[in-house]
Amino acid sequence: MMTVVNEAVGMSIILPVSQCDLGFSAWEKGILGGSMLLGIMFSSYFWGYLADTKGRQLILKYTLFATSFFGAISCFATGFVSLLVLRFLTGVCVAAPASTAYAYLGEFTIPSRRSQMLSFASVWGGIGIVYVSLIDWWILSYDWVFVVSDSFEFKPWRLLFIVNSLPALLNGIAFCFCPESPKFLVSQGRNEEALEILKKVYKMNQRAENAEGYKVTTIRQDPEDAITRDQNGDTTVGLFKSVVNQTLPIIKLPYLVYLIICCVHSMGALAINGGLGLWFPDIMNHIFAADTTIEGNKVCEILQRNGTQAIEVELCKDEKETFLYTMMSGVMNIIQSLIVSLLLGKINARIMTIFNFTVAGIWGIALQFVTNSYAVAILFCLQIVFAGYCVVLVNANMVDIFATKVRAMAIGMAHIFGRLSGFVASTLLGHLMLQNCEVTLITLASVMLVCSVLTLFLPKNNSV
Repeated sequence: MMTVVNEAVGMSIILPVSQCDLGFSAWEKGILGGSMLLGIMFSSYFWGYLADTKGRQLILKYTLFATSFFGAISCFATGFVSLLVLRFLTGVCVAAPASTAYAYLGEFTIPSRRSQMLSFASVWGGIGIVYVSLIDWWILSYDWVFVVSDSFEFKPWRLLFIVNSLPALLNGIAFCFCPESPKFLVSQGRNEEALEILKKVYKMNQRAENAEGYKVTTIRQDPEDAITRDQNGDTTVGLFKSVVNQTLPIIKLPYLVYLIICCVHSMGALAINGGLGLWFPDIMNHIFAADTTIEGNKVCEILQRNGTQAIEVELCKDEKETFLYTMMSGVMNIIQSLIVSLLLGKINARIMTIFNFTVAGIWGIALQFVTNSYAVAILFCLQIVFAGYCVVLVNANMVDIFATKVRAMAIGMAHIFGRLSGFVASTLLGHLMLQNCEVTLITLASVMLVCSVLTLFLPKNNSV
């Protein structure tokens, strides 16, 4: 979770600093910021299929190493095309931990505590934002330059790509020592392996030297899993059958209705968290730039002042307040995650989803009426944080709703639509806010409220 956040938030900080060296336009910045989301969109379904058929741990391990590799070598990009390709490949790889991590952790947790544990784990998303803000602020405070050639200079902003990818590398190493999901193993008929892992979990939980007190001696496979496995086979035709068989259950009623709702949820949450979140540092740069911090101006008046395209004005450095408010959003995320995690022990995840979408919509509407620059920054932070947390809650709901054998694919499918929404938002929001800022912000807030209403149609318990 921290890896995914690092790559997304880190890019939003790097873009304003690198734009003058590499000559990016506002359109190119939007596309580059959304290129990772595009990579996630194209590969989520594929990774979901592999995670459901080959294993959660295996996919997570290799994709984390690949994410760290492509994330780090992004520092060698020399222009728009090369950076676009490298960020797209980073997105392709980070798509697996972006979705499969929820299925993996959820399958090690009993149903009554599943949403709560996923919520506790999401604290690391906030830690990732704080990490990126502090480290990037520190590194960008230097102005050293290593001249590699006449056409390539290694500056502090290039080092950020490497630093931001370190958690993915460390996480990949950690997953070499993590077990496979026992629920996945059982779904594949590998019951003895699953039982051994459950014994290890028992020993860890009980802090015991052996598993003699563990009362489970055999595990029975779900008959549906055995039928699906026999039908799939190992040939090319079997591979096609496997994809079809994995997909069919989630496009039948009632799963189809729930899948559509969760896809809409994911699209709404990531339009703000991924799209507006990408432009957040740029917006903060303009709000806190010395010549625009005028008391009494609303955010849209600042961005559209005197009819000029303010957001397209090149600011080749990040204002100090940009880091502070990005870090604040991370702290808010941590606090919210901890509070919601504690509440999820008593409140249904569905109710919490309604609350978060509604509050995100309210903050978005309030932005229209606030004139103080600091208040505007805080409201932007709150809207992005509450919308971003909806991503966690949507995934928690999907882990509860969908069966083990199709869970990762269902989450992956929701991520496809969510990341597509984030890519479109990151590409267009800068220009939409120039054309009609008020309508854009109201539309985003309205989407949050619509998502809140749609949550009422999800099942009230884990019976599905």
